[in-house]
Amino acid sequence: MKYAVGVDLGGTGIKIALFTAEGEIVKSSEIKTRVEDGGKHILPDIANEIRSLLAEAGLSSEQILGVGVGVPGPVVDGRTVLSCVNLGWGETDVASYIEGELGLNCKIGNDANVAALGEAWKGASRDTHSSVMITIGTGIGGGVIIGGEIVTGFLGGGGEIGHAPIHPEVEGRVCGCGKVNCLELFASAPNVAANYLAVTGKEMSCEEIFNAAKAGEEAASKVVDDMQQLLGKACAFIGCVVNPEVFVIGGGVSQAGTFLTGKIQEYYDHYIFPSIKGARIILAELGNDAGVYGAAKLALDEWS
Repeated sequence: MKYAVGVDLGGTGIKIALFTAEGEIVKSSEIKTRVEDGGKHILPDIANEIRSLLAEAGLSSEQILGVGVGVPGPVVDGRTVLSCVNLGWGETDVASYIEGELGLNCKIGNDANVAALGEAWKGASRDTHSSVMITIGTGIGGGVIIGGEIVTGFLGGGGEIGHAPIHPEVEGRVCGCGKVNCLELFASAPNVAANYLAVTGKEMSCEEIFNAAKAGEEAASKVVDDMQQLLGKACAFIGCVVNPEVFVIGGGVSQAGTFLTGKIQEYYDHYIFPSIKGARIILAELGNDAGVYGAAKLALDEWS
């Protein structure tokens, strides 16, 4: 039997899982992301943890088809990430390091794209031809899957949905990318809280705002509805380009469930070009494991 390793590299933690070729997790672990010293410890830590997992499973390197890694940054060649600001990395050849340390094939991808691939393989969008995943949390990420393949784009920016200039320009609030009208700037969890604060003068978390909206509180309902309208419109824009079968909503805010997706669906149906209406807005199923599933699928698609 052959296996693959999936690695989901996040800003605070790194998930690593050993998979069968059929997509079953054999063993998994999570380690801290050591971002000190310019992130120089991260790749050695990953290599050491993979060694430990293989030893625990009693597997040799000959039984491993490859390693897939999801990284929080733009990837253009399946090997090198251009930058990972939260990790302290500039341009970093992740694949060559893993291959040199472990003697295993390695392919990398953007973390949001890889999560979308995971959902398309074993999650909410399995058995679909095309899907777009939107993750809503501290920021907004995304990934586009067509025919089982990630759409990476020219410079690795395919799926950067959070930075779509969807909102009229508003002075005084600036996105991390430097722009002032990004979707992320108005529909991510911290910015939903900022919108509520601007309206009411009261500080509440995004989760508390959603709970208040569910209870019928007027200001919370308006702030949440504004967010859902922006997301519905963004999906309609994407739909006119990609025309996916489903939009998969993940990330921390997706825990609001159908209270979140129901209104996004309504706004999507309102804004979308009528001739291509029909895509469903659904909730992600794999949670925090989507990244390791997708990373393993990267390796399996390349070498199985």
